[in-house]
Amino acid sequence: MDSVVLLDALARECPRSGRALRAVHVHHGLSPNADRWAAFCERFCESRAVPLSIERVKVPRGSGAGLEAAAREARYSIYAAREEPYVALAHHLDDQAETLLLQLLRGTGLKGMAGMPPLRRLRGSPVTLWRPLLALPRSQIHARARELDLQWMDDESNAATVQDRNFLRHAVAPLLDARFEGWRDALARFARHAAEAQELLAARARADGAGDEPSLAIDASLSAARRANALRQF
Repeated sequence: MDSVVLLDALARECPRSGRALRAVHVHHGLSPNADRWAAFCERFCESRAVPLSIERVKVPRGSGAGLEAAAREARYSIYAAREEPYVALAHHLDDQAETLLLQLLRGTGLKGMAGMPPLRRLRGSPVTLWRPLLALPRSQIHARARELDLQWMDDESNAATVQDRNFLRHAVAPLLDARFEGWRDALARFARHAAEAQELLAARARADGAGDEPSLAIDASLSAARRANALRQF
C-alpha cells in the first residue's frame, strides 16, 4: 500500500515539475505470490505510463544474518546499481518507530538510534535513497489510498509475528497506542535528536584524528570517551 501511494503521488507530481520517473520492482522469489506481485506492478505502472524494471534476485537462505537481512541486501544492491540519482522508498512514521524500538532492544548506540534518515547516500554508489513519506503515519497513507480508491497487494509474511518487526507492529504497537498517544512522533523526534548528536560526535572524532586516512593515531592524553569515539568513527 505504501509504495502504491508513493508511486501514485510521484506520477501526479513529476509531469508538473518536469522530472523523469521510473519504477523498479525487486522480485525476491521468496513468496508463492511473487509473480502475482510483479504482474500487479506491471499493470499499475502501465496505467500511469511509468516505465517499470522488474529485477529478479536470488536470496541465499543460508545466510548467517537471516533471510530478511539477506533479502534487504539483495534489494539494496539493485538500488545502488540504478542510473537514476535518487531512489524513493515508501518508509513512513510507523516504520521509523518500529526501527527505533528494534534498535534499542538490540542495544544499539547513538548512531543506530538516529533511525532512517530522509536522505542517505548509498555507500560505494552515486545513488541517494529518498524517503518522502517518513513523517507521515501509516493511518494517513491508508486514508489517502482509500480516498483515491487505489488498489494494492499485501505481503502475507507481514502477518507472521515470528519476525520481530511484525511482533512489534501487531502485538506491541496497539498497547502503546492505548496508553501513549503520539508515541511514534516522540520516537521520531528522538531519532532527529540522536542524528544531530551523532553528527557532533563525528565532527569531534575528525578533530581528534579520525579522518579518511587508512590509519589512525589517537592522542593518549584524550579522555577515554573521546578516544573511543574517534576509534568508532574510524
